[in-house]
Order: sequence, then structure tokens, then C-alpha cells
Amino acid sequence: MSDKETSAVDRVQQDRAKEILFVLANAVSAAKLFPPEHQTVRSFISNLHQRLTQYLNKYWKLELGIEEQSFSLEGKTIHHDPNPARSLPFFFFKDGMKGLGFYKGLQKGELQGFLGAIREVSQLPPEEGDIVNALWEKDFPNIRYFAPDDFLETRIGVGRPPLRLEVDIDSLSQGRVELTPEDLEEIRKNTLALGRSRENEKPAADPAFAEEFGITLAKTDDRETTEIEALLTANRRLSYKEEYLSLILEIIYLEDRPEQFPAISDVLEQYHHEAIQEGDFRRAAKLLHALSQIKEAYAKKNQLKSDLMDSVIALLSSKSNLVELRDSLDLGSISDSAGFFDYLRYFGPRSAGLVADVYERATNQEWRRRALDILKEIGKTDLHELTGLVQESRPALSQEIIRILSESKDSRIVTFLANIVSYNNTSVKLAAIRALGQVQNEAANKVLLGFLADPNEEVRTSALDNMKEAADKQVLSHVIEAIEDKTFRRKSDREKKALFDILGRSDSEEACGFLREILTKVPFLPNPKHTELCLYSVDALEKMRLATSKEVLKEGAQRRHRKIRSACLKALESKSKITISYTGRTAR
Repeated sequence: MSDKETSAVDRVQQDRAKEILFVLANAVSAAKLFPPEHQTVRSFISNLHQRLTQYLNKYWKLELGIEEQSFSLEGKTIHHDPNPARSLPFFFFKDGMKGLGFYKGLQKGELQGFLGAIREVSQLPPEEGDIVNALWEKDFPNIRYFAPDDFLETRIGVGRPPLRLEVDIDSLSQGRVELTPEDLEEIRKNTLALGRSRENEKPAADPAFAEEFGITLAKTDDRETTEIEALLTANRRLSYKEEYLSLILEIIYLEDRPEQFPAISDVLEQYHHEAIQEGDFRRAAKLLHALSQIKEAYAKKNQLKSDLMDSVIALLSSKSNLVELRDSLDLGSISDSAGFFDYLRYFGPRSAGLVADVYERATNQEWRRRALDILKEIGKTDLHELTGLVQESRPALSQEIIRILSESKDSRIVTFLANIVSYNNTSVKLAAIRALGQVQNEAANKVLLGFLADPNEEVRTSALDNMKEAADKQVLSHVIEAIEDKTFRRKSDREKKALFDILGRSDSEEACGFLREILTKVPFLPNPKHTELCLYSVDALEKMRLATSKEVLKEGAQRRHRKIRSACLKALESKSKITISYTGRTAR
């Protein structure tokens, strides 16, 4: 067998061992919650015994190494739980146990006694409970443990009378073993169990089935067989974890004893912790969804249980869990993006920072789209969480956040967007300018004024274009000063036109008077710069709905300058097609 195939077989064995440890941990939790005769405990013991029997029939033994926070199989860690309050490895480790083994022939009664010992020790104070001593007293035939000799000498047998063995040396040479009635009964049971297991391993008697099965096996090589077994193992893992979740929820629905609620909370927290550790966010989201449903179902008829669900949901979706997840998150290891984002939704606005990180780190557009969907949902309830995400160092995300803010139509964003005037990133500033243009109020226009001093022409021009209604006196004064300034002649045609367009959109008597001064002024010598100003003024007057604007154009049509006169006549013709009934308004 090749190294690759050997590795695949090892993974199958490790996965089966992981399943057993998962069921064992849950069986221990159930044993702590309920008495031994309870149906839940019995179901877990049956499930655990079935899985152990299948494993032991194939591998003969399951020998686990025990560290402070983990179990290992042949030197490889297969189970890890860092929380000492609920960690099963720590429960054994603290009393000196270094190894734990299960062997072929394991009986269900042994498992019942094993879980019973754990239950008894866990209910004692730490200084009194000793799992090594408890297992030593039980002396299970197919469950063995290892603890260092010095530990055994100091802990096991304390307070018990010394064992005195009396050996008849003469009888040793006879080669005879005396069996007690109990020994004989145990041999009989093991013999019957071995016979039944061999019968179960016999192939089916149907020759047609055997022939068909043989043909199928002939077509399947060792590599394919290993892959199929690995897939089946993965499927079994999924099903028993889903089954366990259903069992937990059923217990919650049925349990009415308040004293059991803290223990149930611990089980739910452990289940959630394991799901997150394995990257199974869909299962974690399903848990939170189910708890929310139970909370709503009992909101009126059982307030105590509803409060319990509320406290568990708050615990599982706490800010500290988000921080821990944020520190350890590896997007490449997540195969189910939909389940991951469904899980983040349960954190609400608190997840904004983590979702923003995911957006920045994601290279897949589908991931980015899902992240933005959550940010939009957050924006509907808490805009403040979104504003904190806008940073100059994250231009792509900042532009998306600003767009979401603008879609909210909330005028409060104007104050926040004013901070972006001092940014250096052009793309973020342009996004803020577009958002301010959609607000369309005087406060937004005043913020846009701040962008007119920007060194980037595109920023200045965009700010001018987005001043939709510019009747504010401060805005008009600023624009007029910019036109009169000596630097105006160095501006581009687009920026010059944008400045005059604001005057045209203002429908202000003050703006109209300023345009009249430009248009009716006749220089002593032909001046191309002045002609350019006049043509810009004609365009602005044409846009005005103010009745006075038509009179100013008529005055301009009397000019001797052919180009200016022609532009005024054309503007008057355009205005004549529109009835001007607007009398104007004064600037504020």
C-alpha cells in the first residue's frame, strides 16, 4: 500500500475516533444532566457502545493519549478543548491520567459504569473527586487507563486496608487455574458474543447478490475504496451532529426544572464552541436560529425558559466571541460561505467590523457581495456602526459604505461626510461628494464648499456639479469670488462652466445681477477673456427661471459683438418656448 493510501486509511481511523470522542463528550454532558435511567442517557450510551463496537471490531483497540487540553491517537491530536470548566481531557488529566483505552469485547454495562463513575466524581468537590481512584475501584475488564506509578502510590488506595496476598508456592507447579463461577459466566458471555459477531460478518446467502457484489468490488480499486469510506465517514459525522442538536432542542422543550437550566446552557455553549472550532458555521447558525424560535415560542407561556434562551443567545453571540473569531479567522478554510454569513447575521450591528474585514480580505466577488448585503442590513438599523468603517486606508470598502449611507436618505450623514474633506484619497472624496449631492439641502451644499479648495480639479468640479440647489448666500458669495479671482483664468473649461452653472441653478436676483454686470460691460479693446466670461454668463442666464434673466439677455442681444449677440438671441429663442411665470426669490 502506498504512503498516500496509508495516510488516507489513517485519516479514516482518526475520523472514526473523533466521532467516538464527540459522542463520549455529549454522553458525559447528558449523564451530568439526567439520572442514569433517563432515556436521554440510555440513548447516548447505546449510540456510544454501537460506535465503539464497530471501531473495536475493525481495529481491536482504541488507546488515547491524554494531555491537559486534548486527546491524541498514535501521537496525533484528534480532540482539543481549552476550557477547563468543561474539558473532558482536563477532567482526566488533573487526576494524573495519561492514557485511556477501550478494547474489543467492551460491554454496554461497562460503559454505563464508566459514565456513572464520571458523573459521581464530577459532582464531588475538586479536592475530593478522583477519577483514577474511581476507575480503579470499578476495575472494568475492557476499559484500561494509565497513570504514573508515583501518582498511583500517592493517590490510589488511600484510606484502604493493605492487600495481603497468600500464595501457596507448591500449587504453582501444578499448572492448574481455578476459576470461580463468576469467571465461568464471563467466559460464556464472551464466547456467545464472539459467535454472534462472526455470524454477522458472514456474507449474504443469496448467490446472485454475492456475484453482483463481487463484480462491484472487482471494479473498485483500493484507492477508490478508501475515498468512498472517507466520504461515508464524513456523512456519518454530519448526521450524528445534526441528530445531537435535535436531541438538545428536544430536551430544552421538555425540561421544566429551573435547576437544570445552567447545565443545559453549558451543553449549548460547548456545542457552539465545537462547531466554531470545526469551521461549521452553518451548524452554529442553525443552533442560534433554533434558540431564537424557542425563545419566541415560550415568550408568553414560560418566561423563565424564554429568558434562559435569551441569555444563551447573548452568550453565544457576544462581542468577545466576535473578537476571538476575528483573530483566528481563515477565509480559505471556510467551505460554506452562505452558512458563515448566516451565522454573522445573528450578531447584528456588532458584526460590522468583522464583516468589513471579510470584505477587505476576500478575493471572491460572491464573498464581497454577501458581506455588503449584511452591511446594508446593519445600515437600516444602526448607521453609526457603518460610519466607523470609513477609513482612508480602505478606499474600496469606504466607497461602498458611503454609498450605503447615501441610500439611507438620512440627513444626519452630512455631518459625518464633512470629515472627509480633509482626506487625501480622491476616490473616497468623490464618493462623499456624490452622497452629499443626493442629500440636496443647504447643509450639504456648505460641506461641498469645502471641497472647492481641493487641489484636485476633478474633486472641485464634482463638488460644483453636485450643488443641486444653490440659493444660499454663502454659497453664492463663494462662487462669485471664485469667478472674480485672478486664478479663474487658469481653470479648465469644465470647471469654469461648473461655476457659472451654479449661478444659473440658483435663480437668485444676486446671481442675475452679477451676470448682468459681466454681460453688459464693454471693454475698450477686444478682450477674448471677457468674451469667454460673457458666453458663460449667457449659458447661466438661459438656465434661470427668473423673469429678470430674460431682460438681461435682451440687453445682451443689443451688443455689437457678433458672437455675444448671437448667443443671447439663441438663448432668448430657447426661453421663448417656455412660459416664464417664476418671479424669483431672494438669496438667504
